[in-house]
Amino acid sequence: MSGMARGMRIGTEFIAAILVGAGIGYLIDLGLGTRPWGMLIMFMVGFAAGILNVTRVVTAMNKAAPPPPGSDLGPNVADDEDDR
Repeated sequence: MSGMARGMRIGTEFIAAILVGAGIGYLIDLGLGTRPWGMLIMFMVGFAAGILNVTRVVTAMNKAAPPPPGSDLGPNVADDEDDR
């Protein structure tokens, strides 16, 4: 997956979660007559869900992608045995 595709996926998931939360809050406000509170609360819930979705997607993408060649991955078992 290219960098542009990754960025579009992450951005889309974040915006979608916020819009869904705000939409549900708007419907709650229409039904219960609690204008702006339902939408504000659900907007914040959607924001939190968006952040959670983004962290899940980024974690999955990082696990799937191999590290770049020559990158320092930290100490490994062979390094630890040499120090003893």
